[in-house]
Amino acid sequence: MKRIILSAVFIMAIIVSANAQEHKWFIGGAVGFDSKTNDDVKTKTFIIAPEIGYNLSNHFAIATSLKYAYISMKNGAVKSDVDGFEISPYIRYTFLKSGIVSAFVDANADFGLGDIDGFAAGLKPGVSVALTDRFHAVAHVGFLGYNDGKGVGSYEDGKGFRFDVSGYQTSFGFYYSF
Repeated sequence: MKRIILSAVFIMAIIVSANAQEHKWFIGGAVGFDSKTNDDVKTKTFIIAPEIGYNLSNHFAIATSLKYAYISMKNGAVKSDVDGFEISPYIRYTFLKSGIVSAFVDANADFGLGDIDGFAAGLKPGVSVALTDRFHAVAHVGFLGYNDGKGVGSYEDGKGFRFDVSGYQTSFGFYYSF
């Protein structure tokens, strides 16, 4: 009888441990679009950013995304297009969970490739809504950090620290956890 009870406890411990390990990985991504006019310059930006990550705990996750950005600028009759990739690893800290809503901040670094080269690092706040046990809608709004002025993180020129809540820094996406 003791063996049966010990075996049952052992099996329950394995099941609890396996369930605790579920939903650690997530895949998904985000898209972003911005259209603005400064003086006579019209700028349109489109971003697609698939990503993969791992939840270390209820509060911390690590992940990376590979962003593709396309930027079209028009100044009168002169039009120019640039595109490139950004590799963006980050650490996410979830500081608030209330029901299906979570608020977080990502500490990230962006490394640009192609026409959009350069480096940016900073904080990106966001919110996640659990649509189901595995699907989450996610939104990021804003950036607070450093940009080397070469185009990554924002196409605007200007090296230094910045607070940016433009459409370029706003994105919406979905995650699937497994």
